[in-house]
Amino acid sequence: MSSLFPQSRDEAPRATYELRMPVYFVGFMGAGKTTLTRKLARMLGLASADIDRSIERETGATIKQLFAQMTEEEFRELEAGKLEQFAAGEPLFISCGGGLIEGERSRAIIKDTGFCVHMFVSADESASRISNHATRPFFETMDSVRTVNTRRAPLYEMVADATVDTTGKSPNEVASEVRDLLLKEGVLCRRPG
Repeated sequence: MSSLFPQSRDEAPRATYELRMPVYFVGFMGAGKTTLTRKLARMLGLASADIDRSIERETGATIKQLFAQMTEEEFRELEAGKLEQFAAGEPLFISCGGGLIEGERSRAIIKDTGFCVHMFVSADESASRISNHATRPFFETMDSVRTVNTRRAPLYEMVADATVDTTGKSPNEVASEVRDLLLKEGVLCRRPG
């Protein structure tokens, strides 16, 4: 006997997803890389990682504190080691610190092991999105922020397989745009659930 009621959404077969390679998110401070990787992971049932948060957990120090204790070269090597660790595991969404691309080794790891999305944000929009500037290295004045953003812009483009402009978009809009981009590129694949 057939039911008079349609199958509920919860009972309908759901598509599941898999990544064919790691997906790296690069971009200036405030681009929304951490928010996006978490949102995509929840939306698609996949894993994500955050290079900065992982380093802070392991060292017990903030990124700004580490910058004060180490040379920039030493810090970039620390980032590269963490990036290499995540690249060697199961494919996942990886949020990269804003300056990670300044390390030559990190740029090589990104280019050699996965797909990279540059999340574009202007220096001025970055400043408006970050509530506590004191926690960020290089955030002394707007001139310093603009200088660092200008210096990094060609490095983001150098490693990027795609660029998504985050200006004026909600996290949900950016997540949907990136999901569709990754599906189109064949980096993200649907599996029948």
